[in-house]
Amino acid sequence: MIQGILGWGRRQAEARMTETFTFFTRTEQSLPPDYEPVVVETPIATVPGRLRMRAREPRDVETGGQDPVVSRLEAHVPVGSVKVGPSVFVRVVASSADPGAVGRVLRTADAPAMGQVTAWRYPVEEVS
Repeated sequence: MIQGILGWGRRQAEARMTETFTFFTRTEQSLPPDYEPVVVETPIATVPGRLRMRAREPRDVETGGQDPVVSRLEAHVPVGSVKVGPSVFVRVVASSADPGAVGRVLRTADAPAMGQVTAWRYPVEEVS
């Protein structure tokens, strides 16, 4: 029963994935002929996904007479599609929902929660 419902939920989550992400690492290398340091990107995977802004509870610290709300970005990908830990870069390479998101570069803050989930949700922070 759970597997059937979970499979249905995963199909629904994947149907909402309107972006394409490329996961990659960055390293600095000195390459010939001049041996100047350059940043080299090594792709890990390109997968469908969804970029989502999550709003959390308001903080209990009042600032300027207002209660600030902490928000964060999440990159959702199909379960089993790409498994990485923190500090891996994610570039939005296509989006049918928001063309303005294309080109954004994010960095994973942690590994996604796994188990009985409909998508792997990576907490990310924007780096460009």
